[in-house]
Amino acid sequence: MARQAMPVQTGKVIDYTNSGDAKINVGDVVPLVNLCGIAEIDIDPGATGTVALYGIWEIAAETSVEFAVGDIVYWDATNKRLTKTATSNTFFGVVAAPKASAGTTARCKIGMMAATISVTTGGVGG
Repeated sequence: MARQAMPVQTGKVIDYTNSGDAKINVGDVVPLVNLCGIAEIDIDPGATGTVALYGIWEIAAETSVEFAVGDIVYWDATNKRLTKTATSNTFFGVVAAPKASAGTTARCKIGMMAATISVTTGGVGG
């Protein structure tokens, strides 16, 4: 029987083609529709380079807001920082170390997707 899927990468990094007009610098956050990666090399416009989808990274974060371990955070591409605000931002990951409200950076595990589960009570005859 033929395989339906063939492994091509471990998933820790992907090949990413920079379709924008600006160079992506090593260490830049790269928004990828529903998650983010981190550029492992400089990627010129039209070129392809590696983007990491794993690890804990220290990244600029919004101030005046505390982050607790386990908080879900998003990438605010306009202000180039992490935020807890999902609206108009791209999922980044989960906070890996507490950040005080005055803190300017946060340590975050990249790429852990979060699921929301809705539970209904009442059961049979409820």
